[in-house]
Amino acid sequence: MTDPEFRLAAVFDHVDPRTGPGFAPDHPSVEDPALRDLLVQRLDAGTPVLMTPMLMDDVLDPERRAEVPMNFRTDGRWVWTDTVTYYLARYALAPEPDLFAHLAAPDYDAAAPLARAVVERAVAFVLTPPPEGEPVHYLT
Repeated sequence: MTDPEFRLAAVFDHVDPRTGPGFAPDHPSVEDPALRDLLVQRLDAGTPVLMTPMLMDDVLDPERRAEVPMNFRTDGRWVWTDTVTYYLARYALAPEPDLFAHLAAPDYDAAAPLARAVVERAVAFVLTPPPEGEPVHYLT
């Protein structure tokens, strides 16, 4: 089996079939406002892959119903949802560690335009479920 071209960023630390998704109490946060702003900017600059008007409830604030965007974006290596950006911007909750390191790298180039073929492969990646019984594969 070949390695997938993209890595899909996790948002939540756990998903319970009855209570839904959530964050661990010790989920890392980004306390430095300048770094947090940089990460949010880089996440927002991702190329849209799949845009949807659908919004989910904020799992940390039950009063914020239908507030959390679920659009997919990519930088050509990673695919993430705007959900990652929402929880980072609103609650300073860090993206998963590998995505955090990728986005915070000094040589990260958010301005690099993606070829149409790369975006099309990202769309296929998002829309194609893994084979039955096989988990989503992640790059290492």
